[in-house]
Order: sequence, then structure tokens, then C-alpha cells
Amino acid sequence: MTGTIESPESPWIKRPRVLPEARARLFCVPHGGGGPSSFARWVPGMAPDVEVCLVHLPGREGRLREAPLADLRQIATRVAEAMAPLLDLPFAFFGHSMGSIIAYEAALLLDGEPRHLFASASPPPHRVEEEPPFAHLPDAEFLAEVRRSYEGIPDTVWNDAELMRLMLPSMRADFAAYESYRWRPSEPLRCPITALGGKDDPLVPDGTLADWSELTSGDFRTEMFAGGHFYVNEARPQVQELVREALVTVVPAVKGRG
Repeated sequence: MTGTIESPESPWIKRPRVLPEARARLFCVPHGGGGPSSFARWVPGMAPDVEVCLVHLPGREGRLREAPLADLRQIATRVAEAMAPLLDLPFAFFGHSMGSIIAYEAALLLDGEPRHLFASASPPPHRVEEEPPFAHLPDAEFLAEVRRSYEGIPDTVWNDAELMRLMLPSMRADFAAYESYRWRPSEPLRCPITALGGKDDPLVPDGTLADWSELTSGDFRTEMFAGGHFYVNEARPQVQELVREALVTVVPAVKGRG
């Protein structure tokens, strides 16, 4: 069975390729301002054993006309609710940048824990530093800051004024959500965590990634790849191989902490 469908519960989860024989699901959570298409090339790369499910936040791509949310915990709550009908298989998260924080917060809300949390290009939630906010800046200044700090706007997009106009509300909402986020102490997850990053990413050095180890009582490791904050675009085959290997021995998901 193939074809893109949405979760029975909501449009927050897209399933580009439904795999009845899958032994696990991988929920991919995009970076701030990003949509599910940022993980589109993951779908054929993980099949046939792992079904890739793409988190689709409002205000982008197929949900462009919907108002984006500017509260990270509210986003995580909606993601967790949408995932509920799809947790009949062992599952894992892969979050990139802000998506890693959303994945972590969603994991805390689920009845069962993920088999693995892959946190990419993000400080751990308890190490998110308060920096001068810029989500409120005028459009030109805000976009320039995003491009300067995150290298997240390629020239082809930057030079398309209409596309930038359409992307602006979701980008601004995501950065506002991240700037207002404050970690709340919680019991550590029991699943393994792998923290991944780019060797040339000035925003999230490997020492910062290592602090994800404090959020799990399970196994932990860091993996570094050539590239900057969006290293995952160039290193996608290697990252996918790492994820596949980590999920080879998938076992039933850990039950909730009670």
C-alpha cells in the first residue's frame, strides 16, 4: 500500500509511504520554519523496515493557510495527540534543530516511550540559552538575522520575494516559540539518545550536544558530521544509515513512567 495519507486523527502527521510490514515508525520533526518536505528524501532511504512519518506543523506547505502556533509546548502536545493512533509499533524520533526540542517534549507526553530519540543540531532543552530575541524584529531585519545565524535560507529561496512572504509567518512563530521556551525538570527518558551535529556548526558544538546525556537513563552517544547547522542535507545517507543501524534491534516500546 502506498500513497500519502494523514493520521486518522489530524493533519499533523503525514505518511508518504504506508508500510504494512514495517517493524517500526520514525517520526521526523523539522527545524524552525521547516515543513515535512525537508525530510522527503528520507522516505525511500528508510524503507522497507521503517515507516517514515513526517510531522507537519500548521502555517507551512499544505497547511499554509492555517495560523502557526507560537508556543512550543502547545506544538508538542498537538504532535503527541496526532501520534497516538500510530503507536501500535515501536517508534523513534528524529528531530532537527527546534524539532529536537519538540520531539523531546512530545516524548514526555506519550503513554509509551520512543525506542530511540535522535536529536540533531540542537542544544538539549535544559541548556537552551536565553539570547537576545529577534522574532519581533521588522521583516527585513528578522530574515537577515535568521539567514546570518542559521544559514537556513538558501539563495534560491532568499531571492524569491513571494515565497519569503509566504514563509515569514511560520518562521516568525517558530522563533518566537523557541525564544519563549523554558525547560521544566522531568524524569529522564529511559530510551537511548543519539545527539548529532555538524562539525562546523557554531550554534551547537559537540560539548553542548553531550549534555543531552543528562536527559536519559539509557544509552547515549554523540555523532559529528562534516558541515554546519544543516549538515544533515549533505550527510543524509550517512545519518540514515546510523538511524537504520540503531533501529535494527527494535523491541517493544518502553511503557510510560507512570
